[in-house]
Amino acid sequence: MPTPTAITRTAIIAQNFAEGGPQQAGTYTVTKRVELDGNVDVESAADMALVLGAFGRPLSSLRATMVKTEPMGMMRLRAVNAVPVIGSSNTVFDVTARYDQLYTWAKATGLDTLLLPVEVDFDATPRSVLMYRSPSFSTQPAADLNTTTDIGGTKVDYAGKPIQALIPQMTVRVSLVFDASAQNSSMTLVTVYDRINSLSGKWNSATFLHWSANQVYCESGSVAHIRDEYYRATFNLRWDLWYGCEQQPKTDVWGKPAIDSNGAATTVTWKSLVRSTANLGLMFDLSNNPTAAAQIAKEGSFITYP
Repeated sequence: MPTPTAITRTAIIAQNFAEGGPQQAGTYTVTKRVELDGNVDVESAADMALVLGAFGRPLSSLRATMVKTEPMGMMRLRAVNAVPVIGSSNTVFDVTARYDQLYTWAKATGLDTLLLPVEVDFDATPRSVLMYRSPSFSTQPAADLNTTTDIGGTKVDYAGKPIQALIPQMTVRVSLVFDASAQNSSMTLVTVYDRINSLSGKWNSATFLHWSANQVYCESGSVAHIRDEYYRATFNLRWDLWYGCEQQPKTDVWGKPAIDSNGAATTVTWKSLVRSTANLGLMFDLSNNPTAAAQIAKEGSFITYP
C-alpha cells in the first residue's frame, strides 16, 4: 500500500466535556476515527504529523472564533494522541484530542461570561515597633506623615529607651490569571509590566476593596508563567494601623534621645516613607472582566453579581 498523502474520512466516535470550579480547568476530549489513503509508517514524522493533524496544530482554538460568551469559547488544543485500529494495517487510527482552558463559566444575574481565576489571601501578622508614646496621640499617624512637633500620647520609654510593641497590620495578596494570547493582543507582558510598575509602592488614591483612600499601599508585584498563554500577576498590599509610620525621638548632639527630668524622651515625632498615590483598582484591568474580578477579590464570589 502506498505512503499516505491525505485523510480520506473521519468520524467522531467519542467525546466528553468536564467543567469544574475556578480552580479546575474545563476540559473537552474528543476521539475521531481517521482513515488515510495509504499505510502509515509510525516511525515516519511526516506520516504521523498527517495523522495527528486531524485536529490541527497544538494550541489551535476549538472554535473558529474564540469568544467568552459560551462555556467552551476559549478552549485550545493541548494534546493529541493516536492509536492504530487493530487489523487496519496502519491505515485507520483512533485519534484523541484534549482541549482545555483556565476560564470558568460564570453565570449570575447580569453576568454570563467566561472568567479567569482571581484569588485573595490575608495575613494579619502584627508589626513589631519601637514605642516611645502610647495612644491617644495628639497627632494621629497618617499616610506620608513626617512631623516636626511632638505627637503627644503617654510617655512609656525610660532613659530614652523605647518599649517593644505590636501594632495591627494586614498583608493582602491579590492574584489574577490573565491571558496573553493573540485573541487578547492588548494584554501582553509589556502591559502587565507597566501596570505593576505604575502601582508598586503607591497608596490607594480611591476606595479599594475594604479600604478608603490612602489606607493601603501596594508593596510589590510579580508575574509568573502558568502554562501556554496563561500567566499569573500577583500584587502584595499592606494595611498598617500606623500607616507605616515609626516613632522617632529628637536627639541631642551625641545622637542620643533628648530626655526630660523624668527620664523620658522630650519630643517624639512621626517618620515614614513618602509614597505617591495610584488607583490600585486598575490591577483588575488585567482580568477579562474587571468589574467581576474586583467583586470576587472583595466578596469571594461572582454569584451575587454585581
